[in-house]
Amino acid sequence: MKKSFKSTAFALLATLSMGLSTNAFAHKVGIVDMQEIYKQIPQMAKVEQTLEAEFSERRQELEKLQGDIRFEAEKFKREATTMSDKQKEELRTKIQGMQQQLAEKGRPLEQEIKMRQNQELAKVQKLILDAIEEVAKAGKFDEVKVKETTIYVNSKTVSDLSDKVVEKVSKQ
Repeated sequence: MKKSFKSTAFALLATLSMGLSTNAFAHKVGIVDMQEIYKQIPQMAKVEQTLEAEFSERRQELEKLQGDIRFEAEKFKREATTMSDKQKEELRTKIQGMQQQLAEKGRPLEQEIKMRQNQELAKVQKLILDAIEEVAKAGKFDEVKVKETTIYVNSKTVSDLSDKVVEKVSKQ
């Protein structure tokens, strides 16, 4: 019994002494605010400009079609009381055809825009992740966490690396 007590006491003492040593479990953690990084880097404005230029003509075409549909719908409301049944039916058919044309052109354009956005964002995300890795290695961090997915951060022991990442990405 004395032997068992001694070994348990020794194990407890060893564990406590390891806990007192700050270097025994030193773990340097950094955090990044991805939303802020995306807001601040100039590459995001370039992505917006690129996509706007790439799809502006087709968007304008759809906006014109939407305007034409509104015009015809208002015309129908204004003049329905004075129109013959045949005229009403022709105008309804015309409006429905225009709406169908809008849907047929709009959906593929929307999908193409999303696909291009994802491609461009993937490039920017790669730049950000590479910058995070470089900043973490330079600062000798063991781990970097994303602020948005972290429940609690002790700002006294965890460094926010967001500004350094923005600076590094902005130079590229």
